[in-house]
Amino acid sequence: MDETMDIKDNVIVAPEDKSDGVSNSNGAKPSEFILEVKDLKKYFLAKKEWKLVKEPIVENDVQSENQAEEVNIGENSDVDKSVATDADVNAEEADRTPPEAESEQKKEKGKYKLKLVHNKTYVKAVNGISFNMKAGETLGIVGESGCGKSTMGRSILRLHEITAGNVFFEGTDITKLKSSEMRKFRTKMQIIFQDPYSSLPPRSPVGEIIGEAVKVHKIVPKSEFRDYVINIMRKCGLQDFYFDRYPHEFSGGQRQRICIARALAVNPKFVVCDEPVSALDVSIQAQVINLLKELQRDLNLTYLFISHDLSVVQHISDRVGVMYLGNFVELGDEKDIFENPMHPYTHALLSAVPVPDPHYKGNRIILRGDIPSPAHPPEGCKFHTRCSRCMEICKHVEPKFKDYGNGHMCACHLYPQD
Repeated sequence: MDETMDIKDNVIVAPEDKSDGVSNSNGAKPSEFILEVKDLKKYFLAKKEWKLVKEPIVENDVQSENQAEEVNIGENSDVDKSVATDADVNAEEADRTPPEAESEQKKEKGKYKLKLVHNKTYVKAVNGISFNMKAGETLGIVGESGCGKSTMGRSILRLHEITAGNVFFEGTDITKLKSSEMRKFRTKMQIIFQDPYSSLPPRSPVGEIIGEAVKVHKIVPKSEFRDYVINIMRKCGLQDFYFDRYPHEFSGGQRQRICIARALAVNPKFVVCDEPVSALDVSIQAQVINLLKELQRDLNLTYLFISHDLSVVQHISDRVGVMYLGNFVELGDEKDIFENPMHPYTHALLSAVPVPDPHYKGNRIILRGDIPSPAHPPEGCKFHTRCSRCMEICKHVEPKFKDYGNGHMCACHLYPQD
């Protein structure tokens, strides 16, 4: 199946072309943003099942209406047995019908046939995300586990092929590029993974790990390879003699510095930081965060920073996006989000941030229940099943994601929707 197709009610349809404006000869269009994401969707196939259904027989059907279609249901068949049982019960009830209804049944007999239908269930990990980023800024992404943060970051880099939508990098729609055409963008877009140990090959020395992409993309000549890699290591706080050591010889913070050095070795412009400090101690987190800020200042990097820790996001981010069940519920400047949150979900997240003051007593908001399944999201506002301020309209109508001033966007019925 072509994963660039959209899925609506189990029917595959082609996504609409949302590109607009005048493009130049190489397919790029001028823009003030380094990254533009438009209606990004990523669905994963979660379940397949066969069902037995009745289908009307049309007059020009190749099968004769007088011939009954036979469906053999063996013991090892994938067909839903409950459907077959219901069909048998209906047949028994038909045998007990009164004589006056037999003529009507004979007329209707043969107008339906049994058909096996292959139903598929999709997990809507990311379901219609849109945002843009300017060069040199940091957009922090927060939300509960399973809300689609990491999937969104990897889909932007095309580590996952998206289901629908567009991603423009420096004016070029990279979602329509072939693998060979996408190759030149790999050096401009990089990722720092969450677990620094599992993302490093254990049998390769640090110098080879950092310099692997340098060799593949021929960033520097072979004669300058070692000096180039050592220079990158120094920028990331690693000693020269680490070049020939292996990942198991380092601490967690040092491993994460190796991952950062590997991402920066190809001179990227945009970096997805997928929870880069969540596996580190608090003191090491501060060192890595300060390192990322220094590198951003010196190299003019653009960060998409994904994290659970709101205090870290507040420290490093220029803007913050709050995700819930595959969608943004709030997006705005860091100061607006932390000082004037609008969405009830954002209020709940901020109330859980620990304050280093033993005398401080905050009003903790406890969310009842678990996050709903992204395969079967609730109707209306997806947060209404856990929201303490839920209204009747929230259960049936999905709120619009609107700008309420100064780029502060929110999707909630507590605010005007027109």
